[in-house]
Amino acid sequence: MHTLYAVNNRLWTALEEALTPLPRGSKDSRIMHALPAAYLLPGAVATGLASCVASLFSREVARDPREDFSAVCRDSRLWEKLGPLEPRLGLENPNFLIGTATSTFQDSGAVNCPNSQWADWEKGCVKEGNRSEDSANLFQLYRTAKGRKEIGERLKKIGANSYRFSVEWSQIQPTAKRFDNKVMQVYIAFCKYLRDEGIQPMVTLHHFSEPKWFHKLGSFEKEENIGYFVDFAKKAFTALTVPYHGKPIVEYFCTINEPTVEAMLRNITGEFSPGNRLHIEKAAIFLKTMLKAHIRTYEELKAIAPEVTVGIVHQPFTIIAQNPLLNPLARYINRFTNEAASNLFKTGKFELKIPFFCNVVEEGLKAKTDVVFLQYYVRSVFGFFGPTSFHEPMTGMPWREDPEGIYEAIIEAHHSFKAPVMISENGISTKSDEQRARYMSRALFATQKAQEVIGKDNFQGYFLWSFCDNSEWAFGLDPQKFGAYAVNSENGKRFLAKEPKPGIAPFIKVAQAWQARWVMNNPD
Repeated sequence: MHTLYAVNNRLWTALEEALTPLPRGSKDSRIMHALPAAYLLPGAVATGLASCVASLFSREVARDPREDFSAVCRDSRLWEKLGPLEPRLGLENPNFLIGTATSTFQDSGAVNCPNSQWADWEKGCVKEGNRSEDSANLFQLYRTAKGRKEIGERLKKIGANSYRFSVEWSQIQPTAKRFDNKVMQVYIAFCKYLRDEGIQPMVTLHHFSEPKWFHKLGSFEKEENIGYFVDFAKKAFTALTVPYHGKPIVEYFCTINEPTVEAMLRNITGEFSPGNRLHIEKAAIFLKTMLKAHIRTYEELKAIAPEVTVGIVHQPFTIIAQNPLLNPLARYINRFTNEAASNLFKTGKFELKIPFFCNVVEEGLKAKTDVVFLQYYVRSVFGFFGPTSFHEPMTGMPWREDPEGIYEAIIEAHHSFKAPVMISENGISTKSDEQRARYMSRALFATQKAQEVIGKDNFQGYFLWSFCDNSEWAFGLDPQKFGAYAVNSENGKRFLAKEPKPGIAPFIKVAQAWQARWVMNNPD
């Protein structure tokens, strides 16, 4: 059967090459280029059908998940064989970061970020009453000593030693020629407060939101626009890395959040502005430009402060086909959302070829990252009628519950990006504390098993998404409930719950274990 799979894969790869558009400007004959498809297609179909038939008569040897955790990744029902879970992370690393994450447009909304492209876009894709408005209004808390204390107390309550958030580009640079130093000072004061409280700030420079003026210029669709982002990144980075108590105020920076996801949602599904649907070549060019923006930004920031950790944020949004007939679709989505970016860091070559749609290739790119900030949610199962599951419960998002997949994601990211791994987002959207607690304990345990594979020095942190319930982009404020803290409302005003949700108890237990090991027993 493995031979059949190998032959089918080789035939399918050759067929893809024949059906992929020629590069722009190529002088080769399109007819001669596509001619091999005539005899490759029957072979690919025949060996594919033969592989499906052979799989019906093959039996996979059952593996004990206690000896081989990857067995759980193939069959989530094996969780039950592992018994009670007691995940423990970072106990051998005094510099391990365990915290929670958010982003400014999501937690502060259009009221606080009126110059973001999202302030306009959500009016057309989110119903009134479900739009971001002021969301959890965290930016206003950042502005005052009382507000900063509110956030700090909640972070300490869950045992966090770090807090990841974004500095909102549209606030800091509302026009191409204006850099608002007063807004920058709000972020600086907040980061200094976190440092004083023993909480490591982590800053994201681009988290899906950008100034309207940059968006109107074409954003990352145009390579000549990279310089605008690099200039902003350098100014924000310089302001946030001045010495404070002998170290840079901020020692961890994420350059660009999930470029593969943003390229897809802007230009293929149309959920993000400008709302293009099935513009696959445009999406490929956008992704390549975003990755090149990271490369330039990384080089410029490391030249300013080489001791500061700078990395890219990657979400491997993997698709699993429920039916073999959907395998080609899954193959190309995975190529776009995972392989194109990870292969660039592995080989120095950006390549995204999809039959009939695009052939975007560029070689000689020197992509580096100090750490890969990995965001994991699901290996989504797709059927003919959309997202589904094999036998797992579904979540508030249109995804199945899949905590075990984080194990494979960590190992793959470490191998592909050739860098240590830090989970910068992981969580579940649910209103059920029972489901949240089950997911959290399993995700943390799977993370621990991956840490054992790649080594403690190569796994540097875990961040829960998210700090509080907030606006989930095109989904709006409801029904998404990722937060460690609920956001309540009274008399038209929103405020953070004082106590964390019971469902994040497994996370708190892990964080407190680290605190007991490295802080409480080592107060100096």
